[in-house]
Amino acid sequence: MTKKSIFLLFIVMAIVAGAITVYIMMTPKAFYSEDEIIENMDYLTQEMEVLEVIQLDEKTYLVPLLLNGGESYGSSIWVWSGWKWECVGATTASDPQIIVNEGNSYIYWNVHPQDEVHEWEFYLTSERNYSVTTVGDDNQVEVYYPKIQMKNSVEFGKESYGYVEMPSEWKDVIGAFDSFPAETGFIPSSHSYMYQWQAYNDDGESIRLEHTFRNGGGGSYGGNYFFHMSQLDPENLE
Repeated sequence: MTKKSIFLLFIVMAIVAGAITVYIMMTPKAFYSEDEIIENMDYLTQEMEVLEVIQLDEKTYLVPLLLNGGESYGSSIWVWSGWKWECVGATTASDPQIIVNEGNSYIYWNVHPQDEVHEWEFYLTSERNYSVTTVGDDNQVEVYYPKIQMKNSVEFGKESYGYVEMPSEWKDVIGAFDSFPAETGFIPSSHSYMYQWQAYNDDGESIRLEHTFRNGGGGSYGGNYFFHMSQLDPENLE
């Protein structure tokens, strides 16, 4: 075998080895058992029980938690990091929040049953705005942003926890008004939006999550996977 043939064979083997490595990194391993979840939980130190293991998509899991013998209802989010499953966020009180992973977006929660939530209303809102941006040497882009107020109603369900996919209409609206989209393809870089929620009981009255947060509420988040949702002030609606 000539030196040229040996060199070409080496190149081919390197390409194959690289492809195998990429394939291994891109293909998630089986997710953890309940015991392994607790063993790999670095963020929370409380006594905890796994309520359920929920696969959101191929590379994202939601694990709702019961903490301190039922005093608190928390949650953890796990993503495939390329080599292992990694907990990227965990909380001791889980009002609705947003997880985004590789273009997939979800709203998830785990709240105390004594708050008696019957229905959620999720909102995408944005205030009116006008911007002028210089592009290049002398070109200006003028953009007017109208007020946006989009609502998505979701029935609570039987369990203390749950999730829904982010409404596709929200992403469409954000993309339509954004002149310079961020790399995530979801959150724009040139305009500010708010993600908010409101909870209602069986009588249709808005409520606060008093039992969910009666022991406070804390947690840790890693990476750029999360977007905060806040409780809506009805006075801001039009």
